[in-house]
Amino acid sequence: MDEADQRAEVGLAASALVMTSAVAIAAKLAGVVIAPGARGIFGEREVVLVETIAGTLAYTLAGLLVALICAASFELARAKTVHVATRGSVVAVSGLVVALASPAVVERLPTLPSLALAVITSFAVVVAGLTVFRAPRTRAIGGVLALLAFGGLCRALAWETSAASFERGSMGLHDVARVLATIAVGTQALAALVAAGWIGTRSRWRGRVLANAAILAAFLVTWLAARGADSPSAFESVLRTSLPAAAAVTPAPYVLGSIAVFLVPASIFLALVLLFLREEPPLVTAPIGLVLLSSGVLDVPLHALLATAGAEWALLALATVERQRSGVQQPMSEPSLP
Repeated sequence: MDEADQRAEVGLAASALVMTSAVAIAAKLAGVVIAPGARGIFGEREVVLVETIAGTLAYTLAGLLVALICAASFELARAKTVHVATRGSVVAVSGLVVALASPAVVERLPTLPSLALAVITSFAVVVAGLTVFRAPRTRAIGGVLALLAFGGLCRALAWETSAASFERGSMGLHDVARVLATIAVGTQALAALVAAGWIGTRSRWRGRVLANAAILAAFLVTWLAARGADSPSAFESVLRTSLPAAAAVTPAPYVLGSIAVFLVPASIFLALVLLFLREEPPLVTAPIGLVLLSSGVLDVPLHALLATAGAEWALLALATVERQRSGVQQPMSEPSLP
């Protein structure tokens, strides 16, 4: 494959990643921020419209993510600069994630498949994260991946431990479950902090402005949802219902409940500003955005697909860096990284 064909493939991959990230942000806004709080606030016609838009975006996103995972699996099979054991394990587990998540298109997943989905997705993401972490240029991506994977595993374990505590009537197990839930929220907060810091260091002005704008916007949205106005606007009423529901962790974490609410808009705004970060190519920025949008809630099929797609494309970003070091050409590699 000559250089022109390689550049064409890279451009196509970058466009697909940007488009998927944009759809993911829109789906998260419609399905997580607006739709859950719309009922009882807007009229029936508006509620039906919002739910239809949210459902359409969710199905579209699922199709795009499956396509990204399949394409990334194919490219990883040819990425000789990534260790074969890493490539093989991530590609194999990614197939399991797609297989487990697919039934959710027509029905809600039972408890056991949801837990299995969370565990195997955590495995794929943490393997990719630890592998990507070794290269300085992709270290931030690896940190975000590993933190959210660990948090997702803790979240699933917290739910299972909480269920066991109620069955056995054990307060000790319930306390352990709350500690695990607190760790899950804490690692998600650290992942968002790493992502914001990475964005802020990409350039002297643009990166800092974008990172600060995302954090300030998240604080504003959280404040609007939390303030106790006597006659809140429709937007505030929607936020009061939707944000706590989206941030809910079972069982409730110690102390960090308000931070969990803040992380819902923070992950969306950080993923949004990554689309406008010109100092890094989409092959580097998009995986961070996709994984941030998963929020570490890996027992939810769409979030598991987001995290898996981000993990695989992060490995391809690592392959780009390794190719530049060794001089080995890879078909999907970015021609140059800043």
